[in-house]
Amino acid sequence: MSKINKAYSNMETQIIYTHNKNWYAKIKDGKLIIEIPFFLRFNENFKRNLLEKWKKLIEKQKKYNHVQAITENNILLFWENVEKFEIKWNLEKELKKILIEYITPIVDEYSEKLWYEYKNIRVWKAKTKRWSCSFDQKLMFNINLVHLPTKYIRYVAIHEVCHLKHKNHSEMFWAEVEKFLPDYKKIKKELKNLIINN
Repeated sequence: MSKINKAYSNMETQIIYTHNKNWYAKIKDGKLIIEIPFFLRFNENFKRNLLEKWKKLIEKQKKYNHVQAITENNILLFWENVEKFEIKWNLEKELKKILIEYITPIVDEYSEKLWYEYKNIRVWKAKTKRWSCSFDQKLMFNINLVHLPTKYIRYVAIHEVCHLKHKNHSEMFWAEVEKFLPDYKKIKKELKNLIINN
């Protein structure tokens, strides 16, 4: 793998050899993770193909706007830097509380406009998915939303409220979102290209 490591020596790489038949490469938290089956360990064609796949991943990663939400002394709260000592000792618990207090009035407002009730709101920690709405009307939001500008949080809240009525991403669903948020397409695109690291 020396050719690959030399080509992208500035990125941390983790190589895992497995007994699986398939291989993959992905970038996670700024690190490239490569999983290689043992039987392909010394296959030069495979290494060349993997290098090409890696290059494509690097180019794709450059398109995203990476933001460091939590540092040693500061935390990004609604897109504003706040010194950590202003947050209580249980950081995750406090951030969940802050997000629920902010997002609940938005959900209440738009669920009333839509005439659809929700069962409850929950904030949880996840690496990828930012939000969801279950079939029994429970709304779930990723804790990482608390780091984002409020316009994105509002979009996410409206998005999930509309799922109370439409459980898919049909034309009717997006028409409902657009009714409440006419510029949702622009916001959706911006949000898609934003990656929060913490």
